[in-house]
Amino acid sequence: MKFNLTSFSKNIKRTLVVTAVAGAVLSFNACKKDTPIQQDRSALSITNASPLNDSVDFILNNRRITSGSLPFGKSYNYFTLTSGTQLGALAKPGSVETFYKANFDLATNQYHSLYITTQTLAKADSSAFLVIKDDFTAPAAGNGKIRFINLSSDSPAYDLVIEGDTTSFKNRAFKEYTVFKNLKPAKYKVSVVNTTTKAVAATLADVEITAGNFYTIYAKGLLGATVPAKQLSITSSLHRF
Repeated sequence: MKFNLTSFSKNIKRTLVVTAVAGAVLSFNACKKDTPIQQDRSALSITNASPLNDSVDFILNNRRITSGSLPFGKSYNYFTLTSGTQLGALAKPGSVETFYKANFDLATNQYHSLYITTQTLAKADSSAFLVIKDDFTAPAAGNGKIRFINLSSDSPAYDLVIEGDTTSFKNRAFKEYTVFKNLKPAKYKVSVVNTTTKAVAATLADVEITAGNFYTIYAKGLLGATVPAKQLSITSSLHRF
């Protein structure tokens, strides 16, 4: 999958605006599939999968993403930036104080997904980043592609089970993920199943897969949560370019 900083998708003309904390303005164009690679660039999407953060501001290289705070279970679409080492940080919405920061690397001419996670429940907040290189090799003719990630920090290893399909997505512990796999277009009921006991932990109905698109299905939330919005659940996320 290729991208170009100067190209916009005809269907997705969204520009992600980034401002410095002090107020200086920069902008990054939305990515477009199947266009020539621009040298020394990378693409990044950001997902808030941390149940301890209802909503966060993401700060990249000391510049705040200001298209709005990022709620739990939601994503920013891909945008392009210079390859190499990046500094990511998190702040409460509107706050100038960060509560977590870490460096991560972006490979040249590569799409990446960054997931904000809760590393452990031993402390009030122990956020971490999971950064994945996205392999957008085209699906088989007439198919879409999906992968599975376990982002529930207090959960055991899970299998993803797709009703009516035998494609295998097995034994993913916290922060582990599968490769993208082909799946025929349809609406599916999906479940995360305890790898050892085979008990169904959560289900999601009417997950629509369409030809030519890429999806990440991930487990999020906490087994031990008492607040419904933070309990273990499944999210299906379309990768938007």
